[in-house]
Amino acid sequence: AVVNLDNSVVDLETLQALYENRAQSDELEKIEKHSKASKEKENAKSLDKPEQFLYELSLIPNFSERVFCILFQSTFSESICSIRRKLELLQKLCEVGVMQVLGLVLAFGNYMNGGNRTRGQADGFGLDILPKLKDVKSSDNSRSLLSYIVSYYLRNFDEDAGKEQCIFPLPDPQDLFQVSQMKFEDFQKDLRKMKKDLRACETEAAKVYQLSLEEHLQPFKDSMEQF
Repeated sequence: AVVNLDNSVVDLETLQALYENRAQSDELEKIEKHSKASKEKENAKSLDKPEQFLYELSLIPNFSERVFCILFQSTFSESICSIRRKLELLQKLCEVGVMQVLGLVLAFGNYMNGGNRTRGQADGFGLDILPKLKDVKSSDNSRSLLSYIVSYYLRNFDEDAGKEQCIFPLPDPQDLFQVSQMKFEDFQKDLRKMKKDLRACETEAAKVYQLSLEEHLQPFKDSMEQF
């Protein structure tokens, strides 16, 4: 199944478990030594089932290298899509309408705190302040800061205000929360890991090409080259 890339026999989850529990070089050396000794001696104890299973896995041509490549190939597209979705969500929240509304919140906040040197010259604000805008009232208590910002935006920024094609400029609160949890360091970390694993996959695939017999190269080689 590993050589033929047949996931109907061994699925990816099982393959992952086999890879994680494969015998390491020192363990395999001991198993092979014991197996050889048991064949040479009539009364020698045979391998226990776990060790026998690990030994049989090691007989699959380039098992470790092949499985590493297969697993990486299976998760690569999903990892790329995950990063792309996050970036698209981030881009969506950086659209002009969003920046204009948030800019108004900052501008009016600084204006209202104009007498305070520290709070009246802020360069930004925490997102936790947004739900509080509806609680800030005018002197006659007739309207909130939130409603004033909305009406100001519609009058001065939205050319389609009042028309059927008018689009609400702000993102879904859940999207806003997700983006607030993102860190550029995490993007860089994920991309570095993918780059490292991709290079490792190329190295492992090259080992398979070099060490495998001709009859064991396909369909692995074609699959990796297309990937």
